[in-house]
Amino acid sequence: MKKFLTVLLVFTVFTGYAKNDDIKADSIKKLIENKSFAFIPQSAMPMRGGFISLTPSFDVKVSGDSVVSYLPYYGVARTAIFPGEETGIKFTSTNHQYEVQTTKNGWNILIKPKDVGHNVELNFNISKSGHVMLRVNDYRRDPITFSGYLEL
Repeated sequence: MKKFLTVLLVFTVFTGYAKNDDIKADSIKKLIENKSFAFIPQSAMPMRGGFISLTPSFDVKVSGDSVVSYLPYYGVARTAIFPGEETGIKFTSTNHQYEVQTTKNGWNILIKPKDVGHNVELNFNISKSGHVMLRVNDYRRDPITFSGYLEL
């Protein structure tokens, strides 16, 4: 009897976790389909450098027809940054390409702003649990990868 109760308890706990994961994945799917999510980076990994921990003040917000990026940049620039020009990955775009590809473990999202004055791509890899890897390709400088989570 004691063994049966233990097995029942373990089954109940794991079933509860599975349901929570399904609910979280469904919530994330809706956010992606509605183009309404916020990415909060916790670390940055420049191409030529190491791991850099970040404060929670940075983000990328996608809402309907706009993308607002407020991210730092660490790395090597291929062109000079002029006085008054942003040194981070900071822009607001209302004209951009938004492509979603569903994968076995989550989603890949490609955002290409067309109105920021230079070529930049945001490549999000979002897991069903909400963990995000963001690779930013900016043709003026080395790529950089951010790791963080979706704000639900």
